[in-house]
This record gives sequence, structure tokens and C-alpha cells, in this order.
Amino acid sequence: MVGDSFEKELTMARFFVPSDAIDGEYIHIIGEEAAHMTRVLRMRAGDTFTACDGAKTDYLCEIESADKKEVLAKICEKKENEAESDIRITLYQGIPKGAKLDYIVQKCVEIGACSIVPVKTERVVKGGDVKRERLSRIAFEAAKQSGRGIIPEVGEALSFADAASEAAAKTELVLFPYECEKDMSLKCALRGKTPCSVSVFIGPEGGFSEAEVSLAKEKGFAIVTLGKRILRTETAGAVTCGNIFYELEG
Repeated sequence: MVGDSFEKELTMARFFVPSDAIDGEYIHIIGEEAAHMTRVLRMRAGDTFTACDGAKTDYLCEIESADKKEVLAKICEKKENEAESDIRITLYQGIPKGAKLDYIVQKCVEIGACSIVPVKTERVVKGGDVKRERLSRIAFEAAKQSGRGIIPEVGEALSFADAASEAAAKTELVLFPYECEKDMSLKCALRGKTPCSVSVFIGPEGGFSEAEVSLAKEKGFAIVTLGKRILRTETAGAVTCGNIFYELEG
């Protein structure tokens, strides 16, 4: 039988399961995940793993039967997932070229962002591509790897104007890192604040246009500097998200 707690949880295989897979004291895993467990990980009866329902609850499970089509596991313990913050961060990312968006989604999900929205800004470089299904899969795998209690969403690509309106309407604080800002640091913009929801806008390789900066100011976004060095677009989002959690989680 399983030990006395989740002490070894971080070294266990971890899977997300839909809520309808949880039936009383049992979890039924079918399809691709069942095949992965049995064929790739070679898990068998008696093996243990952690399942998450995607709604911040973790289940410590022991396999009772397993084949490539279905894994039946008994729930031994359950608890609230501890990896999720009370602060919900949405990253509005100017679409970069090549595979940079893959990297951005992966790292920002690992750090704790709850959603990533690709943004079609004026200076998006030709060749920037948004394959939402692929990005959602990357977010899914990153959430599993990092022990998240939810699967962060990758949204549909929006125009800058639509993204700005959405962020202003749904979040308490909107941060707008801008390389020409010299006075307002991210630290100062967060000082004394206790928001539950934060949006972050990151420009593409060419940065934001003057019109986009003007609209951000119109909307009341906090225009901030990330420091003395100019960061690449694939670095800036992760740095900003990490510093938000550092400053606000205490």
C-alpha cells in the first residue's frame, strides 16, 4: 500500500485527469495517457502516481489494473495543490518569430502564469506563427512537469487594441514594460499593491509602437522599466512574471 503522505510526490509520475475520470474512490485513465503510462513508463499494478483534476486538487493513487487502453487506480489520499498562487497572471505576448513562442509559453507556465495570449502588434516580425494546438500541448506538458494544479490556457491571437481592452476589463493591475521608460521600476509599480489578477504586456522583437504605448497610457496601464538592460522578448515575460511573484507573494 501507499505510504503515509505525499512526501515522495515530486518524484512520482504526474498526470492531469478530467473530472469525469474520478469516480468515488477510483480514477479511470484512458486513451493516450493510459498508453503512455503502460507502454512508455511501464507502470503496473501496485505502482503509485499523482493525478490532478485541473482544478487545484491532487490525488495520490495506486494502480489496481493497467493495460494500454485503461488504467484503474484507487485514490489513497487527496489534497489541495500547493503550486498555485493566489495571484493570477495573464501574459499578453507580442508574437515573436520562429519557435520563440514555444519557449515563452513553456517557461511562463513553469513560473506560474495562468494564461498566455498571443498579440498581433504593429511591429510583429514576418514569420511569427501561432499554432494554438501546439502551444496548448506545450502548456499542458509544462504544467505537468512543474506540478501545477491547473492547465494554463493559450488564448486566441488578438489585435493589440482588443488585447488592451480585454486586459483593462478583466484584471486589477496591467503592467506594460517599455524600454523607453526610465523612472517607474517594476518594483515601485507593485509596491503597496495587493492585486489578485495582473496582466503583463510584452512587445515582440521590434518593441511596441508609439501608438500602442499611447493606448496603454490611455487605458491606465502601469508603464514600467525592467532595469538598465534591454531584454529579449523571449526573456522579458519570464523575468516579469517571476518578479511579480517575488514581490507580491511575500
